[in-house]
Amino acid sequence: MRRRAQNSNKQFLIGTAAMAFAVMAIVVIFLFLSAPHIDFSKKSEKERDLYQIEFAKGFASDSAVVYLNDSLIWHDIVPSDTTKLHIHRFADENILMVSRSHDDAVSIFNLDKKAGRIILRRERDEVTMSILGW
Repeated sequence: MRRRAQNSNKQFLIGTAAMAFAVMAIVVIFLFLSAPHIDFSKKSEKERDLYQIEFAKGFASDSAVVYLNDSLIWHDIVPSDTTKLHIHRFADENILMVSRSHDDAVSIFNLDKKAGRIILRRERDEVTMSILGW
């Protein structure tokens, strides 16, 4: 009798382990199917969706406000003409809004889907933008 009890316990243990493995496999499959936007491959820094916003000319010692879509990115005095901001891309279509605090004039720019350097220049009361690739 004792021998039979041990065999049934062993069968129960093996069955429980097989069910646990099956459940874990199903969870992994559902994670891969429900999250197609996750990229599991490693990319270099230049291939990522990274914008580098650079205040190139005319912004030194002036207060600037920078928005990307509806998110405030920068609200401070620009210390020099070579100030750089590094921002990851939020969505496929992005809008960059640049404003100065003293006159509330807003300049609106559409950004490319690809990453790159964005150079902002201020000439008189107008802000211009140029985009360079990596």
